[in-house]
Amino acid sequence: MRFLITPVLLAVLVAGCTPEVTGSGSAADPTSSTATGTTAPKTTAQETTTRETTTKAAANPLPGVQPDQYEGLPSQFCDRPFTGALGKPMLAVVVETPQGRLNCDQAGAVLFDYYAERSDPKTGLPPVEIGPMSCNQVAEGLMPQVVCSDAENLIYSMWPQT
Repeated sequence: MRFLITPVLLAVLVAGCTPEVTGSGSAADPTSSTATGTTAPKTTAQETTTRETTTKAAANPLPGVQPDQYEGLPSQFCDRPFTGALGKPMLAVVVETPQGRLNCDQAGAVLFDYYAERSDPKTGLPPVEIGPMSCNQVAEGLMPQVVCSDAENLIYSMWPQT
């Protein structure tokens, strides 16, 4: 199941984040007066560097809001459990951000991939990049267990409340 969800999620995220490209596709000098299009072509290395910088710089689409405050924000609490920390069922929460577009299935897939890599809850480790999102364990004792975010979306996992 994980192998089917991951490519679909990545395709959806990449399709939604791909910039529109305009121009003739000719090899004209972008600085000449005869060039068409609005942007100069970029090399793959520049695009990769730009994406990494953007992801890390915009890791929290809600500046000034800390993980211990997420549970009080307008959110969609998902009801479909996924295998999370210590192999136990967990639930995803999608925080309503101004530009957010993730649904519960997408959020669950991102969090599932995080827990597939780090099934034991440990703080102090570097973030894990899942597609364009940066994910990490939060401090022990907080309701959100793992928080993932990019420039537009904020999701977290939590244990089912009984």
